[in-house]
Formats: sequence, C-alpha cells, structure tokens
Amino acid sequence: MSSCGGDSSSGGGSAVVVPPPAPAPTPPPPPPPAATYVGAVYAGTNNNGPGGNWVVGFGRRADGTLVPLDLYETGGVGRASSSSTPPRLNSLIAEDSIIAVNDRFLLVVNAGSNDVTSFRINSDYSLSRVDVEPSGGTAPISLAHRNGVVYVANADEDGSFTAPPNQSGNITAMTIDPATGALTRIAGFSLSLRGRPSDLEATPDGSWLLVSSLNAASPQLPQPTAAEISSFRLQGDGTLAAAPAGTGMSTQIGNAAGRNLPNAIGIETWATGGRQFAIAAEARTVSSTGVPSATFATVQTASVSTWEIAADGSFLPRSQDFMLGPTMTSGPLQAGFLVYSPIYSTFWVNTTAGATISGYGLNADGSISVNSVNGIVARGIAVDPAAASPLANADGFSDMAISADGRWLYQLVGLKGRVDVYEIDTLVATNIARRQQATTGLLPMDNLQGLVSIGG
Repeated sequence: MSSCGGDSSSGGGSAVVVPPPAPAPTPPPPPPPAATYVGAVYAGTNNNGPGGNWVVGFGRRADGTLVPLDLYETGGVGRASSSSTPPRLNSLIAEDSIIAVNDRFLLVVNAGSNDVTSFRINSDYSLSRVDVEPSGGTAPISLAHRNGVVYVANADEDGSFTAPPNQSGNITAMTIDPATGALTRIAGFSLSLRGRPSDLEATPDGSWLLVSSLNAASPQLPQPTAAEISSFRLQGDGTLAAAPAGTGMSTQIGNAAGRNLPNAIGIETWATGGRQFAIAAEARTVSSTGVPSATFATVQTASVSTWEIAADGSFLPRSQDFMLGPTMTSGPLQAGFLVYSPIYSTFWVNTTAGATISGYGLNADGSISVNSVNGIVARGIAVDPAAASPLANADGFSDMAISADGRWLYQLVGLKGRVDVYEIDTLVATNIARRQQATTGLLPMDNLQGLVSIGG
C-alpha cells in the first residue's frame, strides 16, 4: 500500500516527494502616477550673464508645495545691480517684473536688453516662447495688463543715468493677441514721467493705472515730482492721459520729524463696497531732504500707506506712514513687495533687507486694522549693517505671490536661490506657517526678481 499522500513506483519502492512549483516572479512596481498639478509658480532670474535671462517654472500641488519643472529662456538679458558681483539684491527695485495674463500667457521684462518676452502657458504648465518686443525705453522693470493692453514701466527714458535718484522713466503700451500672445507696440504712445517708476497696477474698475515712484522729490531730477503714487486715466484706445488725475505722498520733503521719504516700490489695489483703494510699500531709504542713504545705518524703519481712490482719480489718505516697527529706527528695513487677498481683506508686506513678512487686515474705509504690535508673522536672515559685507549671509526677500484660492503665500528668497511656501491660516488670515523651502539648481543664488502664481 502506498504511503498516504505519496506516490509509488510500479515496483512498490519508496515514495518520491514532488517539489512545489516555483513561486511566480514578483511583478514590477507600477509606474509612478503622472504628476498632477493644480497650478504653477514662475520665478524670474533677472540674469545678465552670457546665458541671458530665464524663468524657472514650478508645478504646484494641491497641498501648496512646489515641484521644479524646467527653465525657460526669455531671449533677452536681465540687469544686475550697481555691483557687478554677488551678492545682488532687488536689482530692479520694482514689483510685477513678471505677470500672468488670464493664466494663458506669461510676460517677463528683460531689463538689460530693453524688451519684454511673452510665453504661452501650456496645459502641463511648461512655457513656450511666443514673442520678444522692444519696451520703448531703458530698463523695463514693471508690467500691468488691462483689457488686452500691456503697460510697461521703463526705469529711464533716455538711458542717461547712473543710479535711481536721477532716473526719469516712461510708460509704453502694447496690445497682446488673445489667441497667440504676440505683442505689438501701440505706435506713437510714450508717457514721460517725472520720476523713476517702480510698479504699475490697474484699478479694479479699469478706470485708472497707478504708478509708484521710487525717487519722488529727488533733487537730482530735472523736474522733480513730490508724488510717491499717481493715477492716470486709462483711455479707450489703450493709451493713458498725459497728466495724472491724482497724486499721493505720505511724507513731505523737509518734514520736521526728520522722517525719511517714502521711496514707494510695490503697490496693490482692491475694491470693496463700491469703493476702490490702494496700498504702497515704502522703503524709506532717502533722507527727509532727498539725499539717498549711503549705508544701511541711515535707512529708517519701513512702512506702508493706504489711500482711497476717488471717482476723479484723486487720492484720499487713509493710513499714512504705517511703520512696520515701533519707532523710526528700530524696525525692519526696506519694505518692497506686497500681496493682497480679497478673500480675507488682508495684505502681507515684506522687507528686502529686514527679511520679514508682516500681515494686516484692512478696514472697510481702507485704513489698516491694528491688532498687534508690529504684525510680523515670518522672519528670515536680515542683512547685517555692521558686517564687512552686509548681504553676505542674508536671505534677501524679493517678490511674493499668492494662490488664487487664498491658501498659499510664496516668497522668493533672492539671495538663497529658493521659493518659500507658507500656508495661510484660514481662521486668523494674517498668520502664515512655512511648509516648504523649494530649492532647485535651476535658480541662481542671487539677483532673483519676479514671482507669479497661476491656477486655482
């Protein structure tokens, strides 16, 4: 009798055990899912080296974090600061050097080659260069778009300048083809300014283009203006009225308090309750008599100011010279860039040298809501005025951007080659918490300028 469970030969020998079948090979892991992004962030390099200027794209995940995509050459050249060697911070001294048009096109200034590049934004958030158009001036630094027209602020009109105090710029205009993104200069239009522009913003109703001035009241200007912010009527043909409808200046030249002049850089506009408002970031780097600071020691605490924009384009002061620190000499230095959230009626302002981000709410009348000592909600590494090289270890906060859903704030760290990602507190909107430091070898380690967020 054969043994139980075994097999026997015909001759009745011992049982032979059959080995179990070999296990099936382990299947290969499934391929990683295709990257899914809800939007993108684009950072400018303002590169003036042999490789020319370029933009770096980041895919934006639903959790706000960023994934580097690629770099995209503009076909133009950026512009360095007065120093030809690193570190170089905020060389353009301007906001909105990169803007998105309807999330379909990305526009970038090339301040070293005096032109503007248009990219098509593809479905995967890569960029395809469409056009490069001369800016109609020297050193284009800021852009704005309204109703199919792109406005370009040039730092100087004739190219004869050595530094911001004696720069007197102009504004030109271009149409943008809604199908292709191609740019075409509006012939014969160039608006001369009596100062050096640093940002352009259209009002929400499309009636006015606002211009901030970096060097208002500078005695080095041939026809100095005393306006840190001006409004120009947007006309039906896309051009601007020749004269400003209104002007604003939070601090007057020769003031008794010895307060430095505003030196406005970034501006933002908003509307609520049928009224329109503007806010300006003020660097405070020029003395009350108009003399530029030779060192950081004479730069005063940064500030912001707000105005209501009247129906005739005039400016009605609301919060003026709202300091970002307790005194003129004890707060963070050089306010530069702003972002505004209509969801929370909140704004954030950073300081380039101080490496701070401050957040504040806005009241219905356009004034700033005061509910804390100084509103600082994030800090980086500030410049060290006492060091032999004050910028050597500094972060150098440059442009900021905010996601359309109001959940994520992005900070370009101009001297560290990265973008910091902050989550905005939905309960106390002024509060932010850093969630990522997005780094990539595609970004240089200094001279970075321009940041924009698109998508949901």
